[in-house]
Amino acid sequence: DGRGLAAALMLGADGVLVGSRLWASAEALVPNGLQEAALRADGDATQRSSLVDRARGLDWPAPWNIRTMRNAFTDRWAQEADIPAPEAEAFQAAMARGDADVAPPIVGEAVGLIRDLPPAADIIARIAQEAADIMGRHGGAR
Repeated sequence: DGRGLAAALMLGADGVLVGSRLWASAEALVPNGLQEAALRADGDATQRSSLVDRARGLDWPAPWNIRTMRNAFTDRWAQEADIPAPEAEAFQAAMARGDADVAPPIVGEAVGLIRDLPPAADIIARIAQEAADIMGRHGGAR
């Protein structure tokens, strides 16, 4: 949101990543069920692991992994080195149909701040305006 952008800019950053926020936009090519699950989540609903990549047949070297929401699939297979082919196929099918009980949404911890699915242009405009307002109020305090 704009608070995060303003904070990052005031601390010297050149920008911010807003992947999860744009993932939760009206035109994102994300199955509706995954987005709806993310709207109900909080920041503590996520975890980092290689599980989802392993289920998708991607072999990233350690320590590279991905942040997803936790669900029954991640709880069941988190400690297993290999995911059986039928389970991986069920995961792929669930991802395609947007079944968040099987396929955990791939989102960051910021998911807890997301409560709507507006168009991407509205998201960017809102973030920029919020940040400008905050920085305008606090810019002279340096």
